[in-house]
Amino acid sequence: MNGHRWIVMGALLAWAPGCGASSESGGAAREPAPVPEKTAAQDPPPAKPEPEPAQTAAPTPSAEAKAEPPPAPKSPCPANMAFIKGGAYKMGFLKNEATVGDFCLDTTEVTAKDYAACVDAKKCNENFVNCAPESTYKKEGKEDHPMVCVDFQQAIDYCAAQGKRLPTDEEWEWAARGGPEGRLFPWGNDEPKDQLCWSGKGARKGTCSVKEHPGGASAQGLLGLAGNVFEWTTNRLDSRGKDRVGRGGSWRDGLPNMMRNDRPGKFEVTYRCGFLGIRCAAAPSAEGAK
Repeated sequence: MNGHRWIVMGALLAWAPGCGASSESGGAAREPAPVPEKTAAQDPPPAKPEPEPAQTAAPTPSAEAKAEPPPAPKSPCPANMAFIKGGAYKMGFLKNEATVGDFCLDTTEVTAKDYAACVDAKKCNENFVNCAPESTYKKEGKEDHPMVCVDFQQAIDYCAAQGKRLPTDEEWEWAARGGPEGRLFPWGNDEPKDQLCWSGKGARKGTCSVKEHPGGASAQGLLGLAGNVFEWTTNRLDSRGKDRVGRGGSWRDGLPNMMRNDRPGKFEVTYRCGFLGIRCAAAPSAEGAK
């Protein structure tokens, strides 16, 4: 009996399931192990949005380079000459009708240095060029003063050596009056003060530099048309004599009306002195005359 009981007990022990083992039959089924919940840390990070391309600021347009002014038209005149557009006017005190064509005129009176260069080139002569105490020829410190002590023929020869000529009386007055403007004096209608080389504020003893008085410039920028020295022109004062007209007044003059554009002077063709000089004229180029 006891032996039989141990057999039964052994069979029961043999059936008992082991720890954690599941029975294939006849026993209660094991509950599935719980699935651990995902934590935020375990979740894959959300996809980052693609960065938008950086908005590069449109380049600020730099200030446009200032438009270059158009080049000045080429002058139809040689260097150091001004172009004078021709026209018609009533000339002088007598108001005679006069007409002039286009021409060029030296911006200053011929200097002592200019004339000396012509002599050195053997195109001019130096006869009696030191005719007066006020002579400027080869005088130290007066190289840029107007050449004086030249007679009519010497004036013609100098201009011809430069490929130029002396102006007519009509051309000279037309340029001095500013053409159609009809100025009383080269600079305008105000009476002379400090615009010129003259004796209106005390007696002078000689010439001035040709560029010393920019305030006396004419409408076209011509200097020294009034004062400093008279200037030879080609006209006779009357048909009976050989005298020629000189224009512009001089450093010796001290009365305002002597500086007027319409006042002529009269000089013998062989006359030379310390207050009479040269200013040349020329024809403009064909291109400029269009």
